[in-house]
Amino acid sequence: MVRHILEVISCKRRVPLRLAAAIEWLKRTRFKCLLVMTLLCLGLRENYPFSNFPMYSSFTNHTSLLYLTDAQGTAVSGPTLGLQTSALKKIFDTQRRTELKKTTGPWKARVAIAEQIAGEALLGYLDRQGSVQPQIRNLLHGLRVQQLTIHLEGHDLVFETQTLATHE
Repeated sequence: MVRHILEVISCKRRVPLRLAAAIEWLKRTRFKCLLVMTLLCLGLRENYPFSNFPMYSSFTNHTSLLYLTDAQGTAVSGPTLGLQTSALKKIFDTQRRTELKKTTGPWKARVAIAEQIAGEALLGYLDRQGSVQPQIRNLLHGLRVQQLTIHLEGHDLVFETQTLATHE
């Protein structure tokens, strides 16, 4: 196949007039590499934008985010507790994955248990941080781990908030 393509490009093999014109245009263009890479990526069946990263090529119909609130329900920022919110989410996700591997049973029940345990583990982590940093200790009483789930039902977005764990 490669030999055939090379013969066509070098015009050693007779080709239809349209293909010959396209080959001549390809020889004159400055964007040969771009065209070849585009055709190669399309041929390899890669998705938007020619990458195999699933976060760019497909989207689920639901997502969730995690946040902390005080006893009154006011959102508490991660930096107030001495951590970035991304670090809090990573701690939660790590614990959630670990618990999902440990538990058995129906999927929805496993997820609910894993998220509750992960929320409690996150609060435990923050509690340990509070013992090291006294200014955080006062913020922990009544702290809640909240999960906001957003999913698509038909053409409507549905928002569901759930309290996963509460600090005593």
